[in-house]
Amino acid sequence: MKVENKTKTQQEIENEMLELNEQFSAFLHTKGIAAKFKLAFHNMSESTKQHAADVAEFEAVKAKSAEDNKEFAEFLRTKGIKAKYRLVVKNLKNGAKTAPANTAAQIAKVQAETKAAVARANALGKPQQTEINAATLEEEFNAFLKSKGLDGKYTVCVTED
Repeated sequence: MKVENKTKTQQEIENEMLELNEQFSAFLHTKGIAAKFKLAFHNMSESTKQHAADVAEFEAVKAKSAEDNKEFAEFLRTKGIKAKYRLVVKNLKNGAKTAPANTAAQIAKVQAETKAAVARANALGKPQQTEINAATLEEEFNAFLKSKGLDGKYTVCVTED
């Protein structure tokens, strides 16, 4: 379950203060009591719309959290201490039944990853043990020059002493 705590930055706080200051200034400059009430109710309706959007977003996060943590959500919905105890025991039994299979799957996954990592390390760490002579060395240098686009300009001739 992931919970995000949003802390307001200084800029966000300043923006909110400026917005409130503008609303209050508009309220003070409004002439007549009826106009002041209309403005106040308009601001309240805007606040209610934002609150409704926030509530909908909260409900979506809450539903996703309940889906991600089914056992815990079921525990919270269960009424009574005996029912909660039975639910915990049932979940423990189910976990004990599936534990060997889950553990075996995790071990197999780790072993496969380890073998792949060892193979990559061996491939990178150990150069090929081939016999190097003047001809192969000359071929490799010329192939390198060709890869850099310098094969027309330079050629390497290797002779063995």
